[in-house]
Amino acid sequence: MGLPQWADVGMYLQTVMLLLRAEGLHSCPQMAWSVHRRTVAEVLSPPDGLILFCGMSIGFEDVTVGYARTGRAPLDETVTFVED
Repeated sequence: MGLPQWADVGMYLQTVMLLLRAEGLHSCPQMAWSVHRRTVAEVLSPPDGLILFCGMSIGFEDVTVGYARTGRAPLDETVTFVED
């Protein structure tokens, strides 16, 4: 596998995150690990040929903690449907 397949990781994470929500859990993907993979490797000592590309926090939402919920653009602003 090469760099183009790294996009597949994003699709996989999205699928896992949707499944987690269906089970009442929340999650947060952590792609920054890929930037620090060498530092992490010093601690984890992964087998040759493997790197830590991403991580994911999984748990229950703490409703007592306030946070700013980001808005979402309407579908028609972000997607173009092409009809034959």
